[in-house]
Amino acid sequence: MSVADFAALEPRLVRVELARSQALIFPGQPIGHCWFLEEGIASMVITSSEGHETEAAIIGREGMVDAATILGVDASPIRSVIQIPGYGYRLPAPVLSSRLEASADLRSMLNRYVYGLLEQTANTALANASFTVEERLCRWLLMCSDRVDGAEICLTHELLSVMLNVRRAGVTHAVNSLEAAGMVKTRRGAILITDRPAVMRRIHGSYVPLSSADPFPGPLQAK
Repeated sequence: MSVADFAALEPRLVRVELARSQALIFPGQPIGHCWFLEEGIASMVITSSEGHETEAAIIGREGMVDAATILGVDASPIRSVIQIPGYGYRLPAPVLSSRLEASADLRSMLNRYVYGLLEQTANTALANASFTVEERLCRWLLMCSDRVDGAEICLTHELLSVMLNVRRAGVTHAVNSLEAAGMVKTRRGAILITDRPAVMRRIHGSYVPLSSADPFPGPLQAK
């Protein structure tokens, strides 16, 4: 982010702690704030009329919640919720919208982020339609590991069942299979990737690491 853009936004930024299961955006409701994550992971969750949930995308320190504001939309059909706790910065949505109108540099940067988010959701659709549960789990673990410090990801099988849209027994079987193959190790409430190259080979090129996909190293870093 440019020095000028950061200076324009900084006075309205508020540092906030982000707790697990905290909802940031509610479907169909006006978006009052944007959230820039510096630590932790948020999920974009879509819910059917029958109450079935599945994850459309995840967002970490590479991005912001909700991208609808970047596109000039004041409400989203998707619920955004914190899955891995951390902290970030809250900004009134009208402040960001106003700055986007004034700054071509900021528009360009955030448009690249939206493109990356679209790429992620497209690959998620491919994975959900074509991959086994184990392959989808591998992809999800890689996506999370790029957004946290280290290879250990704090989550439960119950959470994974929602994010992968499979029964908990299917998640447990997939985790056990990966552990038996030496790709991961598990402990209560956490999974550690122990053989990243092997995990990468299981996802058929459907994942782009943040190091090559991220248009900026952190949304609140002035340059």
